[in-house]
Amino acid sequence: MIKRSIKYFSPILLFWMGFFTLDRILFLIYNLNESKFSLIEKIEPIWRSFRLDLATACYLIFPLFLIWVVGLFIPIRNIKKIFTIYFILFIPVLVFIIILNLEIYNQWGHQVNKGAISYLKYPREAFASSLNSPLLLLLSFFLMVTFLFLWWGKYISELNYKMNKNSYIFNIKYITKNIFTASISFILYGLCLRGGAQLAPINQSFSSYSTNTTLNAAAVNTVYNFLYSFTKKEHVNPYNYFLKDELDQLFNKQNQKSENSKKLLINPRPNIVLIVMEGISAELFRSMGGNTNLTPHMDKLIDNGLLFDNIYATSTRTDRGLVSILSGYPSLPKISLVKEPEKAAKLSFLSKQFKKEGYSTSFIYGGESEFANMKSYLLNAQFDKIIDKNNFNKRDMNSKWGAHDHVVFDKSFEELRGQKEPFFLTILTLSSHEPFEVPIKPVIKGQDRQSLYKNSVVYTDKSIGNFMRKVENEEYYNNTIFIFISDHGFRVSNAINRGKRRYHIPLFLYGNPLKEAWLGKKVSRVGSQSDLAATILNQFNLNSDEFRFSNDLLLNNSGIAQYTFNHGFGLVSSEQSLIYDYDTEAVIYSNLKAAKSSKESFLNTGLGYLQKVYQDFIERK
Repeated sequence: MIKRSIKYFSPILLFWMGFFTLDRILFLIYNLNESKFSLIEKIEPIWRSFRLDLATACYLIFPLFLIWVVGLFIPIRNIKKIFTIYFILFIPVLVFIIILNLEIYNQWGHQVNKGAISYLKYPREAFASSLNSPLLLLLSFFLMVTFLFLWWGKYISELNYKMNKNSYIFNIKYITKNIFTASISFILYGLCLRGGAQLAPINQSFSSYSTNTTLNAAAVNTVYNFLYSFTKKEHVNPYNYFLKDELDQLFNKQNQKSENSKKLLINPRPNIVLIVMEGISAELFRSMGGNTNLTPHMDKLIDNGLLFDNIYATSTRTDRGLVSILSGYPSLPKISLVKEPEKAAKLSFLSKQFKKEGYSTSFIYGGESEFANMKSYLLNAQFDKIIDKNNFNKRDMNSKWGAHDHVVFDKSFEELRGQKEPFFLTILTLSSHEPFEVPIKPVIKGQDRQSLYKNSVVYTDKSIGNFMRKVENEEYYNNTIFIFISDHGFRVSNAINRGKRRYHIPLFLYGNPLKEAWLGKKVSRVGSQSDLAATILNQFNLNSDEFRFSNDLLLNNSGIAQYTFNHGFGLVSSEQSLIYDYDTEAVIYSNLKAAKSSKESFLNTGLGYLQKVYQDFIERK
């Protein structure tokens, strides 16, 4: 049975892997014009794409897999006809897609997707737009590739016809054996479809590897990317409350010029270590009103640094928090920007800005960078180096999510020693993520969720303390600013899921480049994760205009913070807060301290802000 299965599947699998390889070669010849790449670099996408190609092949083979399973119990005599129809249906359509992709990418800068195909509804206009394309060349490609793979498909059809002539013997032993075979086959096939047994199912990030967009596009399977685009709904702004003029009056980005911002730094060009902490809530810190001693090491840093004590996360997930921190972009209900790679590519990035200024850039994470399509986002951010679980020893993969925080900080310490100055290095922790596995003796007794979470925060705090003690003896230390911020908060104790306590997070700066006048001080202006970008860029006298939704926390004006949940938002200012639910179209919480007119104006600010952000998201193409 195993031998028969190999004979059945291996020619089909080889067929599709050959199809994807030829697609990739044509794409690189057609679109990669840069001579700076060596031959090895130019063909690297071919093996980088292997896992995604294999998973895509499994999706395409699925109808034939089902026929094979049926054939374990019922003789299928028309197998040649079935295979012939399969290839005739699939090949011309998929060849058309890959040939169209050559020109779409060349002209539009992105791979063929649902949006590109939608223009075929207007054949006259589509034809007019194509007149400047090399139609004869593309048609030649189409005919040659279609002929080649139809011929190959015909060979496979003949091969399976001969193999299927074997006689069937039906008895209890035969049926029992084949039930077992079918069960194991579904499990193995499922693994192939999801790209392996890793934590996250396969996505485009598993192939992405380069800061060069054309090499990345070559590595991402054209057919997979095309089919994936159909799983995404067309985005229509559901939050249309105001006319454009009204919206412009509600939403006027304040002057973000750096000369209007209070200056924190002795040297306007220090190194930066940005530490993004997994899910650590503000209320656990003594410095922010916590009545526990869970974060003594970070509290000590805060006592000798600068604390922003009124900062709120934009959402409750790491993928949204990272976008807010690194791109200064707010979170939207029901949407994760990192899962929209074409739109994410149009964002601005802190790392990219500093790279333009001559900074070396690195991102360090102990887990799967491919999770939630995060790697694709990080590559668009143009980090010179992305270090994830693949760069750690296997013995260090000792938690569900990857390497524990002390291991990640040890790795970060090693990387910092080799960093070219100035540098912008980002560290993302993970041990304070559920299931809160940490390699220390519990400080808080109990196995309930709250106790486990608090123990994980104690561990992360200790890991940060050890890291800071080590780096203070390094040469780069005196010229390095350390920025600590959480990716999102946590529902501590009796905090409600949609309430502002759930979103309240720490943000603090520490390091010798801070002016002495700011040490031990607090900035209590209300702000958001998304405000970090403008705040930092203005300190470095860099233009922050690209970060249109990011506000400088050091300007002398009042601020607001908006956070979103599944279908609603919360809005916080120094005087008011509210929670609005779109399902009920009502304010479900307000602190009731303001006059009615003021509360209506505050609600309109929240509604208008979300309308503005969502429209900006739609228009990023």
